[in-house]
Parts: sequence; C-alpha cells; structure tokens
Amino acid sequence: MPALRSFLPATLLLPTLALAAAPPTIIRTQTASTISGSWIARLDDSSEFNEILASVLSSAGIESKANYTINHVKGFAFDGDDGVLDILETLTGIVHVEPDTKVYASVPLQHREVAPFANGSLVTQNGSTWGLARLSHEETGAKDYVYDSSAGEGSYIYVIDTGIYTSHSEFGERATFGANFIDDEDADGQGHGTHCAGTAAGTKYGVAKKASLVAVKVLGSDGSGSNSGVLKGIDWAVNNAKEQGHIDRTVLSMSLGGPFSQLTNDAIAEAVAEGAFVAVAAGNENEDASNSSPASTPQACTVAASTISDRRASFSNYGSVVDIFAPGEDILSSWIGFPSATNTISGTSMACPHVAGLAAYLIGLEGPREPESLCERIRELALEGVVEGVGSGTENLLVQNGVAA
Repeated sequence: MPALRSFLPATLLLPTLALAAAPPTIIRTQTASTISGSWIARLDDSSEFNEILASVLSSAGIESKANYTINHVKGFAFDGDDGVLDILETLTGIVHVEPDTKVYASVPLQHREVAPFANGSLVTQNGSTWGLARLSHEETGAKDYVYDSSAGEGSYIYVIDTGIYTSHSEFGERATFGANFIDDEDADGQGHGTHCAGTAAGTKYGVAKKASLVAVKVLGSDGSGSNSGVLKGIDWAVNNAKEQGHIDRTVLSMSLGGPFSQLTNDAIAEAVAEGAFVAVAAGNENEDASNSSPASTPQACTVAASTISDRRASFSNYGSVVDIFAPGEDILSSWIGFPSATNTISGTSMACPHVAGLAAYLIGLEGPREPESLCERIRELALEGVVEGVGSGTENLLVQNGVAA
C-alpha cells in the first residue's frame, strides 16, 4: 500500500491542532516483540477522519504506512522516533499511540483420511479426526463426527492468517483469496492458514463443511507479521463483509497473537459491534491469556487447547479471558504443496478454528445472532467440568456441536 502524504498547506492545517487539554496515551516501552521505530496511532473519532489524519501527519512531519477505520476505531501506522512522539503528545486528535509489535502463528509439525455418509438430516463422518469426533460426543474415544447436514451453509469464515491454499481439494470452490497486508506473495507459503481453514471448513477435516472461506493474509511465510497488518486485515474483512451484505453471517478466525495491544483489542471489539463473530487463539505460552492480544479481548470468543485425553494442552494459555476449550493437540488438517497435502500440528491455533467453524455451523443451523450471543450459545452447548488442569481462573467448558446424546 503506498504511503499517504499530506498535500494540504501547513498554514491550513496547524490551526486545527491546538495544544491538547488531555494529552494522548503514548506507550514508549520497547520489548523483544516490538518493531523498532514503528508505531500505531488511534485518532479521535469525533472528527472527520481524513481531515484529522492529514493534520496530524503534517504537524508531525510523518507519513502513514497504513490506515484503518473499523467502526469507531480509526487510526494509522507510521515510522518515527522519540521526537515524533513528543510532537504527537502535544496534539489534539491523537487518542493513543503504541509500538507496532510482531504477531505470530504457532509453529507446525503430519497425516490420514475420511469418508462421510448421510443419515437423515444428520450426517455421520466415519474415521474423522479426533478433534471433530470430540465435538459431537460426550465421551472421549469416538471415531466419527456427527453433524447437521446444513453444515454452515451460507456462512463466511475470514481466515486472518498466512493465507489459504485455495486449490486444495478440501475446499472445492468455497475458498477465495481476499486481501494481502504483508510484503509477501498472496499464496500461503507457510501452511498455517491452510491448516486452520481446513479445520474450520474443510470437506474432510472441517467443522462447517459448506461454509465459504476468505483468505486475509497478515502473516508471512515465516509465520510472523505485525499488529499494524493485523489491524488492516480486520478492517478489510469487516468492510468486505458489509459490502457483500453478509456481516451478520461472518466469522473472523484469528489463530495468531502477540503482546497485549489495546489497539488490537479495540479493533476486534468494533468488529464485533459491527456484527462479526471473532474467534481468537488463547496463545501458547502456558500463562494467563490476559497478557496477550487478541486473546485478551473481552468481546472475542477466546479458545484454549485441549488434548485427546481431555487435559489442557501443556502449552495452552488459560485464565478468566478464556471462553472455551477445543481440540488443539495433534490436529490433522490440510496443508500446502499439493491438492491433497495434510499435516498434523498442535497449538491454540488449531483449537481456534474448531470454534470458528462451530460458529459458522450454528449460523447455518440456527440463523444469525449477535456475535457475543453466539459465543454464549457455544458455551451453553459445551460440556462442563471435563477438562483436567484448566489453569487458574479458567472456566471448565469443552466445545460441543449439540448433537451428542
């Protein structure tokens, strides 16, 4: 995306930026995850966005690397030093500035096959992955996945990740490329996004087998990206869903994370306010998920990882922000390289698309509802008290699709 430069005369702009009565919050702290010299700013949404943006850019002598307007959360990414931050601290129109930080997908690790058959309005998929089987049975050890034949039809899952290998046999004509917000090829060069898409909506490996998939690329072939890119991805997905007229049937699947970011959390809250359900991975640090984003967003449906033996996965984050557990260890799904490629990997990244797929499945089965109400519906269907070692402050709920006896 080309940089946005202000061409309005400074004499016209400067009077609009009086000294701020209440200075903005500017977080200057640098960590191992911050991108040196790169920042994200949120603007006051009470003014016209383009005018206030042009004024701020001119006054600070900077350029915007990316703009985002997600309902009431509006802002831009920029490069600058402490001198630039000192200027921004004196301006009205700036609400919050924080360092841009790296975000990551979980790291991969291998293969199998299935064959569905119909049985009335319910379909039984024999030889399913253990994760799918766990969704439709109260006890562990089942080998089949039972689901309603509606299978998420009419719903849309935006996979905000490394991209999707849309030619994979798992997706048929249901997966499309949407947008790319990282300096990398449009295709999935890593596999993580394709794996998540397969779990959410693959023909064999997916929860919602008739849902549509849209690739929103914010992570590169090394599995990393930036918060500024994630913000652009959220912005594009929400606006695209609104333009296409299906925001009330839209799910954002976000199997990524980094340090706590108020701007990322605010953006997701606004996506939910616009009508999109957002599933996020709890993170893989074996710590309280409130320390990371987007996992700590209250309005998102935050997913921790469970094992085949109904234990919290050793890597999974936990805590009061976690809404639900879903299978996340040794999950078989689609992969890149050739149309039938598969891989078995672990992470809360694998748990998240089980819930994203379930949200799409319930939209197809029960119709649209408010996103936070949909997360509550998922929690309502869950098994209580079956996961061992959930972690301090974590509610003990394990995902189910509602068909178990």
